[in-house]
Amino acid sequence: MNRNRLSQFGAINPCIFAAFLLCAVGAFLALRSFATIPDSGTITPANPKVTHTAGPFFVSNASPLPEVDAGPRCNGTPAQPCDDFIVTVTLPAGYKTTYPNASIKVTQSWIDTRTTESDYDLFIYKTPRADCSPNNCTVTNGGQAADFQSTGSAPGIVEIASFPAEEGTHSYTVVTTPFTATGETVTVKAELMTGSGSSGSANFGSADPTVAGQPRYQNFYAPAGSAKSRSGEFNIGFNPKSGRIMTMNRGPIWRLTPPELLTPTQPECCEALWEDKSNAGTNFGLDPILWTDQKTGRTFASNSTVGANAIYAYSDNDGDSWIPFGIAAPNGGADHETIGSGPYPDLLSALATPVNQREAVYYCSQDIVGPAACYRSDDLGVSYGPSVLAYTGKPGAPNGTCGGLHGHLHVAPDGAVWLPVNQCSGLQGGVFSTDAGITWHTFQVPGAISQTQGADPSIAIDADSTIYYAYINNEPVPAGQEL
Repeated sequence: MNRNRLSQFGAINPCIFAAFLLCAVGAFLALRSFATIPDSGTITPANPKVTHTAGPFFVSNASPLPEVDAGPRCNGTPAQPCDDFIVTVTLPAGYKTTYPNASIKVTQSWIDTRTTESDYDLFIYKTPRADCSPNNCTVTNGGQAADFQSTGSAPGIVEIASFPAEEGTHSYTVVTTPFTATGETVTVKAELMTGSGSSGSANFGSADPTVAGQPRYQNFYAPAGSAKSRSGEFNIGFNPKSGRIMTMNRGPIWRLTPPELLTPTQPECCEALWEDKSNAGTNFGLDPILWTDQKTGRTFASNSTVGANAIYAYSDNDGDSWIPFGIAAPNGGADHETIGSGPYPDLLSALATPVNQREAVYYCSQDIVGPAACYRSDDLGVSYGPSVLAYTGKPGAPNGTCGGLHGHLHVAPDGAVWLPVNQCSGLQGGVFSTDAGITWHTFQVPGAISQTQGADPSIAIDADSTIYYAYINNEPVPAGQEL
């Protein structure tokens, strides 16, 4: 009988047997994609970083369910896989006195196997918690909201969450959920970040500085009834002549007067005065943009994508009154407008007048997938000249290397105009002009991989006209080299 069984086994179709093995391996890997006994690590000042590897994940867990769950569903079965990492943080008494801004930073990263189709979410529970059973929150039913989390709405290769460090011993459960699993292994890193210490800027970010000139952050909270301005693309302008701040989101424009500039003067730690200074003509549109020129204090607002000829206004008194139009032809764009200003280059110094105070104003917008056009104003935004193609989006054509989504235009102190673009022959780059927008030239950032969907790059410029380029790199992060 045993021989017959062996003979029957040996006669099995090889393809069927191979399929059986693949199913068995898949089931085994699915079982391994959630932790029954969580790994753990301890962070101390002497051991400030711990790492953990989760996966590979082959089964997705698309939780929390929208409008239903407060947190992920991790029921300890292959159908709803999650991975858990218990992190214990022990800090001695007095540590926060030396490092008042200390925090714990948790980075979750992976190499995408299918060109950014995967998505892994990060949830952190401070434990023990009475609403979890067991109370380390390794098993959840969707009703437990995480204390901290990072859940990007689109596929990506990294999630990061940070939270304040506390003295004493505290435990945290770091949960990885495979929202869209395509076979990736995820690396989780938790590390102690000291922040600024007592030898540097211990009071940075405090409500009221104790040392003259101490740099700090001050939070100004929008008043009740201003919720309509919370959506859209946030814009902020600062008028150095008045010290006021201008903000714009979907359409309404708000002016903030810091407390030290109010009458009577109030301490800097007090709240700013918020005032609705909207221009009715720019309250609605397609692409809200606000810009304040740093030399003249003039603020520009627009909510159009076809040019400064419509849904456009400017103000010289921080929104107390607006000139509700510009004189310009459509510039050929259809999306992602940008307004910027700055000095003329020396070779065009003859264009400087008492009216424009040597400041040129530029307006650019792009076609949705191809070219972008810009034009210049020589009367501080009252009217604009003809538009010029900054890039065509057509390989082989002049300025044709770049195409698609651009960031915001900025002007350097030497008068050069810079417009970053995220698609320049596979790399990040953009265009620049040294003759005030008459001609444009392309550039690329070596090694900076193009991010084709969303994520427009940004440029900053220092007093020496040095360019700093910030972007999202679409290159997978190798294991061990995550952020």
